[in-house]
Amino acid sequence: MGQLLDDLAAARAAWTGPQLTDWYAEEVLIDQLRTALEPDAERLENSEFGAEVRDLVQADESASAEDVHVDVEDPLLWADRRITHDDGGWSVIGIRFRGRDLTCPFVDVIASTLSPTPQNVLTIAADAVEDLAAFRPLTARVTVGELEWLRTGIDELPDSGPVSVDHHVVAGLVRDINHRTRVASHRRISLEQMDVTLAAARVEEIYAAHPDSGRWATAASAEELAEAAEDGALFEIFANSEPAGVVSAPRDDDFGLTGHMVQEICLDEQHRGRGYGPAVLQRLCEVLPTPGPGTVLWGTIHPENQPSLRNAYAVGRVTVGGQLWVAPKGHPGMPAPLTRPW
Repeated sequence: MGQLLDDLAAARAAWTGPQLTDWYAEEVLIDQLRTALEPDAERLENSEFGAEVRDLVQADESASAEDVHVDVEDPLLWADRRITHDDGGWSVIGIRFRGRDLTCPFVDVIASTLSPTPQNVLTIAADAVEDLAAFRPLTARVTVGELEWLRTGIDELPDSGPVSVDHHVVAGLVRDINHRTRVASHRRISLEQMDVTLAAARVEEIYAAHPDSGRWATAASAEELAEAAEDGALFEIFANSEPAGVVSAPRDDDFGLTGHMVQEICLDEQHRGRGYGPAVLQRLCEVLPTPGPGTVLWGTIHPENQPSLRNAYAVGRVTVGGQLWVAPKGHPGMPAPLTRPW
């Protein structure tokens, strides 16, 4: 496991963007990537894990056999696997289903020894989709550091199918956010630690009032909010001393980052559209427990979720990478969700 993690972390490190190498020393970044990639290492060529996933998927009655191809029996095809490219390089990949929707299979690219160029990304995607063709994947998903440059470059290649951004990874050092000028609405916002049961009910209520919200996110469960509470990062939002919503940011290290992930930030209807989002994020960074020098506030945001991106950028967070949907020519790519954002 140790050597495998070293190999995965070294491969992924070459795909991180310049912001991470500016924030973290090389050995620190490698160590953080090892932590993030450990679950994938445990799934690699693990037939027991593959059989468990296969059985769960095939027992799912949400889609009929006519809608989705899930009768693959070999458990090793369901586990993460290593493929070898024509030049001798390798990639680790795994079959996934977007939002557990069996009609949206894709191949997740975990790490690759190929360099992160547009042509190499397309080559990886094509080889990955071909290797797991039994699942009829719509596309591949690749985690990259140089998001827009790679998206544009891949889109211009003659053998490319649909290519688009799945998510921006947006992050900022907590210490830097805390040193920035406060936004105008900052004085109107305050945060207080919140009971998990009450928070879960409030989140469900706010999402229910906006049924289109599920396009970009799902309401955090009580179990997920409990994780934030354990980390001292679950708060009720107050606007002008009135209850206004919920924000949570559990400790979560991923994508080579270490810090708190914005798990939930939702405001009641009467408090929306008033520019409170950046103020909530600033207040959150002020009260997060004992952030270290490399601690970030981060999250993944869909490119069409412009309000969340604006809120993030307004407090000094930046796009440090992201995930691309990359379909080889002849593959349909990932369809857009059906509902509208709020």
